[in-house]
Amino acid sequence: MDVIFKSIYARACMGAGLAVLTGLRAFLPISFLALYSRLAFASSPHLSDTAFSFIEKTWVIILLFVLAVAEIIIDKLPRFAIRRDQIMQPVKIVLGGMVFAAVMAPSGWITMAVCGVLGMAIAGLADHVRSSMTPDSSRTETTSLVFLSIYQDLAVLIGTLLFVLVPLIGALMALFLLLMVYRIQQRRKRKHKGLRILRG
Repeated sequence: MDVIFKSIYARACMGAGLAVLTGLRAFLPISFLALYSRLAFASSPHLSDTAFSFIEKTWVIILLFVLAVAEIIIDKLPRFAIRRDQIMQPVKIVLGGMVFAAVMAPSGWITMAVCGVLGMAIAGLADHVRSSMTPDSSRTETTSLVFLSIYQDLAVLIGTLLFVLVPLIGALMALFLLLMVYRIQQRRKRKHKGLRILRG
């Protein structure tokens, strides 16, 4: 059972899944990871003797949750969408690397560093998919955008809990992300091909 819940493979799956969710909400995944680790909940990593022990401190957890709530509120305001995305994209990338590295911290510095880089790439891809699939705020009703934002909040909340309870599910989330990236690329190729036909 350790292979499913406590092994390095399980933690890698958990970290990859959390990095994907960080591409949707920057602060929620690392907030809950810090809380779950502090409480030693389910399969959460033990960070007390690692470089990420600081995120278990009470004031850090409170700060992370305050930032998470602020992000959730701002995401419900479509008029700030463009500037918000410009500011949050690098934050999501950095925190994606941080959350993956934190999950893998008990396995040593080399593993932590490699997974940190992977986490940054995964979070960046997830944010790209999110922005590509989000309707234009200037052409879409505010109510629809708010509901879409709420669905994303719920997905991150549920996903974060699931990945700590059953880490291997995180691998499925990462595979789903790759599928979505492939579909977006194919859609763009078809669109460009259609434009060339019209011009030609």
